[in-house]
Amino acid sequence: MPYVEEICVAGGTIEVCKYYTYRAHAKGEKREKLGKHTSEAQKKVNLRKAEKELRRLMAANFQNGDVLVRLDFRKRPAGSKEMQDLTAKAIRKLRTEYGKAGKILRYIYVKEVGPRGSRHIHMILGREEMDVLKLLVKCWPHGGVHVDPWTTGPNFAKLAAYFAKYAAKTEETEGRLIGKRWNPSQNLKKPVIWKRVVKSNRFRENITKKKGYVLEPDSVRSGVSGFTGYRYFSYTLIKWEGLWSG
Repeated sequence: MPYVEEICVAGGTIEVCKYYTYRAHAKGEKREKLGKHTSEAQKKVNLRKAEKELRRLMAANFQNGDVLVRLDFRKRPAGSKEMQDLTAKAIRKLRTEYGKAGKILRYIYVKEVGPRGSRHIHMILGREEMDVLKLLVKCWPHGGVHVDPWTTGPNFAKLAAYFAKYAAKTEETEGRLIGKRWNPSQNLKKPVIWKRVVKSNRFRENITKKKGYVLEPDSVRSGVSGFTGYRYFSYTLIKWEGLWSG
């Protein structure tokens, strides 16, 4: 019986994953017994899925030279709904400023509502050779603006994990779903994903090298899916340009 091989190309990353599913699993491949999915277990599954989708979207659209942004609130908003309204208004102003310079605004942002009252907007923003700090100060009258350059290349795994956790924290604090976990601009490119069914009773946990790419060691995963009960193996290759560290 076959297994699925999934390859995702996003920016300077190539993610490879091999796995069995309910419909495609090996003859004789024993499925592990699963307990009932508790709400906490399901939350972890959802969080991992959100991280994967987000890191791929980030990798497909951002790179060195773009910026990380944190927007603070001088006066604490009531919650994520008010934060969303204020941020959307600032984004419209920022898009206008980019447009005046003949540039296109690219971004992804998440809201953070902490149990002790913290209120922040976290964002990755396309710099497009603009003075981002100056523009944000002009468009964000609600509090402090913090800007840092993105210098660690095409691997967005850690940043995506942070963003997903901020969204999860907001839902936990407010005790409800907040709709979109992250808010992207509508002009972002989608990562390219190929899936194929491989007719083999077993998959090998081998890493295929590619010229110009290096293995991200922390990306290698092997085990049994807590969701399907079947084995999986995955890893990520990073395009090497000598432009970053870490």
